[in-house]
Parts: sequence; structure tokens; C-alpha cells
Amino acid sequence: MRNRRSVGFTLVEILVVLAIIAIVLGGAVLSLGLVGNRESPPEELERLGTLLNDARERAELENRAYGVRVTATGYAFLVHDSRTMRWIDLADRRFAEGDWPPGAKLELDVDGRRVIVGRRPSSVKEVIPEFGVDGTGEFTPFELRIGSDGSEVMWRLGPDDNGDLALRKLER
Repeated sequence: MRNRRSVGFTLVEILVVLAIIAIVLGGAVLSLGLVGNRESPPEELERLGTLLNDARERAELENRAYGVRVTATGYAFLVHDSRTMRWIDLADRRFAEGDWPPGAKLELDVDGRRVIVGRRPSSVKEVIPEFGVDGTGEFTPFELRIGSDGSEVMWRLGPDDNGDLALRKLER
């Protein structure tokens, strides 16, 4: 009698190959960011926080104030010129203007008062920031909140009780 050898793969071999393929595909999807994390803050808000910390360091080193002008579509950095006693645009590519994501809903409180974003009194001709950091490195008491249409989550950027900048999630 002759030995019959089956041709093909066993069930265990097929399952092992499928498991390896699933692991590789899962890693690829996560590394490419195809599955978005809805619990992460908007990238532009994280960028603003990083730039504000950088502006704080510069303010302390140069002993001059830096500010942020907020509009409905984005934000821009300003620096206080002590010679002219005016706020001027910060001419540094690192602090280039930022744009809020489409559909962003903004709320801004400065010194405990609500600021209407993007609206200036017609009598004000000079460009001034809504908030910023002074030459000692102290932030203006502000709270910038950003959310999006249809989301129950808002993100808050502002100084915490220790005076350090904090980014945290808020539930509406």
C-alpha cells in the first residue's frame, strides 16, 4: 500500500497566515493615520499652544510682550515695539499665521469676559492682540475654546492655576 500524502495547507497554517496578515494591516492602518482619533485636540490648537510657549520663552529673554490676534478664521502673532509703543506683526516664519479647521466653533474669554471673535469696534484703527504673554513670561488670563459642528467635545487652551499653558478636553 502506498502512503497518501495530502496536498494543500492545514487549517492551522491558514489561520496563522491570516493572523499575520491582520497584524500587518492593522499596524499599517494605525501608522498611516487612516483611523482618526476623535479624542485628540485640533492640530492647529496644539500648534498655537506650542507657539505660545515659545513666545513665552522669547518674551522672557527679550523682556518684551508678545500677543495673539484671533479671528474667526485663524490667528496671528504680534510683538510689542517699545520704540513706537505699538503692536506689529511678528516677522518670523515660525510664528506664521494659523488657520482654524473648517467648521470650527470658537469661544474666547479674556480676564473673565467674553470676547466676540473677529469683530472689532470701528473706532479702533490699531491692531491689538486679544491675549498674549508679557516680558516676565506671564500669560494674560484667557481661555480659548474650540469645538466643531456636531461634536460634543470642546478643547480649552489657557493658563492653569500655576500660570503654565494647559490644553484639556471639555465636555459640553
